[in-house]
Amino acid sequence: MKRDIRIDALRALAILLIMLAHTRPPQWLYELRDFDVILITFILGASYRLSTERKTKIKPYLTYLKERFMRLIIPAWIFLTLFFLTLFFFITITNQTFPFSFRKALSSYSMIWGIGYIWVIRVFFIIAILSPLLYWLAKKATRPLQKLSLIVVCLLLQKALNALVSGLSGMSHTIFEQYVAISFGYALAALVGMWAIRQSKKENLFLFSCFLILFLFTANDQNLPSIEGNKYPPTVYFISYGLAISLLLFWLVSNQVVKQMLQKIPGIDWLSQHSLELYYWHLFPIMYFNLFVEQDPWLLRFLTTFPIALILTMLQSKLVPHLFQPKK
Repeated sequence: MKRDIRIDALRALAILLIMLAHTRPPQWLYELRDFDVILITFILGASYRLSTERKTKIKPYLTYLKERFMRLIIPAWIFLTLFFLTLFFFITITNQTFPFSFRKALSSYSMIWGIGYIWVIRVFFIIAILSPLLYWLAKKATRPLQKLSLIVVCLLLQKALNALVSGLSGMSHTIFEQYVAISFGYALAALVGMWAIRQSKKENLFLFSCFLILFLFTANDQNLPSIEGNKYPPTVYFISYGLAISLLLFWLVSNQVVKQMLQKIPGIDWLSQHSLELYYWHLFPIMYFNLFVEQDPWLLRFLTTFPIALILTMLQSKLVPHLFQPKK
């Protein structure tokens, strides 16, 4: 099956930007790249539509869910177990105190907060759960007015979920915010990705313009608030920024000249195929810096984290290729 260089390039960009965010760059850069998770869920939607339309026979829904569970949740649990074992070994030989409580370590497997960073895997899995429904909606809404109406409904529903979060407390607040409000906020990105992959460049520019206008309007109305501050759970301001940038980037990589240039750059497809492994392995140096280094320049973090993640991913893909990618 021929790969789509647009998807590979944008997935590679998204994973690099997520890694950059974890190195604690300057605030202006941190805010600027805050479209990365929206972009990767946008790509999830586009990839789902391509893979679905290439199949001659659709798998039963429960079979599909089992495959997604094995592809996303099991590798996350494998990573967490490997991480805690490595951390325990490290603090034992260095005679230090284990930095996490048992409850915090165990809660990481629920993918709520715990040690952090794993929440995106939960989002990816919930997007996978919703993808058949989103695909059905994408196929039904084909006209511009239908698409805009569906976008408005999704944004209003997100505002309602966010309002419900503020009215809850305790464990119910945490569960509803993490599993529903935050995760659902990225469903619209997947839906737009399903449209974008089959739309003309003109139609994608139209949707880009709509999200850009919405972003500028909300930015002006709210006196240009922090984008990051609107991420948990995602607001209209955050979503419109992420989708405006995602659509613009997709429009750019859809240009024939740009596509030909991208096809000549080695490693893009590899970064895309191994994006999940890169994400897991980059957390080892990131967590080391967070736990054991008091002060360090962000650029040093990035220049250290990316090569280490790259080397570990290359070694793992050669020695244990199915560690985070179960056999099909």
